[in-house]
Amino acid sequence: MDKTGEFEESKRESETIFETIIFEKENGLVRIILNQPKYHNSLSLKMIGELAKALELCEDDSVKVIVISGNGPSFCAGANVKEFLDNLENLRNRDFFEEHGKVINFDVIKKMRDLSKPVIVLTKGFTFGAGLSIVLASDYAVASDDTIFFGGFIRLGLSPDIGTSYLLPRHVGMKKAFELMSFGETFGAKEAYNLGIVNEVVKPEELEERGKKVAERYLRAPKEAVARIKQLINIAFENTLEKHLEIEMEHTYKTMLTDDFEEGLKAVLERREPEFKG
Repeated sequence: MDKTGEFEESKRESETIFETIIFEKENGLVRIILNQPKYHNSLSLKMIGELAKALELCEDDSVKVIVISGNGPSFCAGANVKEFLDNLENLRNRDFFEEHGKVINFDVIKKMRDLSKPVIVLTKGFTFGAGLSIVLASDYAVASDDTIFFGGFIRLGLSPDIGTSYLLPRHVGMKKAFELMSFGETFGAKEAYNLGIVNEVVKPEELEERGKKVAERYLRAPKEAVARIKQLINIAFENTLEKHLEIEMEHTYKTMLTDDFEEGLKAVLERREPEFKG
C-alpha cells in the first residue's frame, strides 16, 4: 500500500460515519459529538443506538481518553419528546420498552462506567434528563456557565430513569437528590459545581479548549493506574472497609508490575516529569 493508501486507511479508521453523532479518533483520543443541534441534541432512538455503538468502539485498546460533547447551543435536552409521543403505544409495550431501554441504560450509561478509560463530558446549554444522566456517569465533567440542568422526569409524570436515582445520590447526597428529582426544577452550572456534579465551570468560549487540556492530561497519565482508579471508585460504595482495603492492595500490586511504576520512581529521583508509556 502506498503512502496515499495508508493515509486514506488511517482516515477511515479515525472517522466512523454516523447519522446523528460525530465520531473522531486520533492518537488515543476519541471525540463523540452529539450532532442534532436543531433539536438541542435531544436523544432519538437512532441517536441512542449510535451513541451505544460509538462507546462500543471505544473498547479498543488504542483508545485512551473519550470526550463527549454536543454540537450547537446545547449538550443534550433529554429525550426526543415528539418521537416518544409518536411511539407511545410501542413504548407501553413491555418488550419494546425493555429492548430500547436497555440500550440507553446498559449500552450507554453502564458502558461509560465500565470502560477502563476516563470519559470526559463537556456540557452547555440545555442538559436535561438523559443529558444530566450522561454527565453523572462521566469521570470528569466541565460545564459552560450557561448550562441549565434539569432532571426532567417528574415533569413528564415519570420516575427517574437512566441511572439518575443511582448516580445522583452518590454525587449530592440522599436528601438533595430527592429534592432535585421530586421538585423537577432547573439549576445552573454554579450549583452543579457546588454539588459536585461537575468538576469545573468555564466561560462558553473556553469550553472546548478546557476539554482539550483535560484530555491531554489523561493522555499523558499512566493508563493502567487510571483504569484501576475508575474500577475502585465503581465499587467503593459496595464493600466493607476491610474488603475494599484488600481489593486496593491487589490493584496496587498489579500497577507495581508495570513499566509506568518504574518510570514514576525514576522521575521522582531525577526531579523531572514522568513520561508514561500508557
